[in-house]
Amino acid sequence: MTRRRLTMAVAGALASVVAAVVLLAAPGAADRAQAQAPVRTEEELAAQQLAIEQQLLCPQCTNKRLDVCELAICNDMRETIRRELAAGRPSDDIIFFFRNRYGDRVLAELPKSGFNLLLWGWVAAAMALVTGGGALGLYRLRRGSTPRRGPPSAGAV
Repeated sequence: MTRRRLTMAVAGALASVVAAVVLLAAPGAADRAQAQAPVRTEEELAAQQLAIEQQLLCPQCTNKRLDVCELAICNDMRETIRRELAAGRPSDDIIFFFRNRYGDRVLAELPKSGFNLLLWGWVAAAMALVTGGGALGLYRLRRGSTPRRGPPSAGAV
């Protein structure tokens, strides 16, 4: 019975790790699908522009997204985005342009490649370790709380 509970705890921990990996990979797929959609109306253009602005950071401010920053460089970047979208360029190309111009620090999310992949792996490993440690701790607490059955002690009446 205790082995079954331990197996269930390990399975729960693995399910948590798999869910975390799926959630981390999901935003990239949505961006690729959006980049392939044709732009037709002004509303779609404005929505796509806002989506790109939310993926970029101001190159001069610290962790301030492009859609909320009011510096002149951000206004120029927004105008460039608007112009490129009107010309029919995909979102990925526009983000790539700013990434080449200002470096990875302009991206709101770290790319999941190179050294950053090691950081993402570190986070996943830490989550797995905490989940496994918690499951092991709960297993030991549960195991220690069951009364032991055996002959009564000599001092018992």
